[in-house]
Amino acid sequence: MRKPLLLIIAAAAMSLSVQSPSLAQNSPEPIVTFKAEDVATILREAGFRAEVGPANETPRVRTGMGGYIVDVALYNCDNEGNCRNLQYSLGLRDMQKFPLASVNKWNIEKRFARAYLDDNGNLWLRGDVYFYGGVTKQMIGGTTLLFDDLVGDFRSMLQTWSAGQSNPFAAATH
Repeated sequence: MRKPLLLIIAAAAMSLSVQSPSLAQNSPEPIVTFKAEDVATILREAGFRAEVGPANETPRVRTGMGGYIVDVALYNCDNEGNCRNLQYSLGLRDMQKFPLASVNKWNIEKRFARAYLDDNGNLWLRGDVYFYGGVTKQMIGGTTLLFDDLVGDFRSMLQTWSAGQSNPFAAATH
């Protein structure tokens, strides 16, 4: 009884080892740097508009999510514009009346984007993606969709708070 079980386990292990190389061949190659143009292409493929920022500034792409302007800034770039991480960023001006308790609640409940009020009364929502070890274009597209979902949640939080406020949606800082 024990011998047939060992044969089944051995056969299963062999079939997995035979299948593994083909799975590796179909896997997308990890990429360790992206240019702003690459990120713009990924955003467009995910259904978002995308405008690459001026060449003389920090590499960035401007898009729209949830009715807001969102900047995707690229950081740790070399002289050719190959960058090692990015940050999604949404900023709203004149939000000094927004309750800090709501910001703290957001940061406790949401994992993949942080909110904060800066010293000038601007409210920010930001999410970071680090490319260390390599990521795929599909993964960057997935983080874009995730941030878009979080922007929707953020908008809902603002709408809940703004019921009764005279200026429910402050102007975007970008």
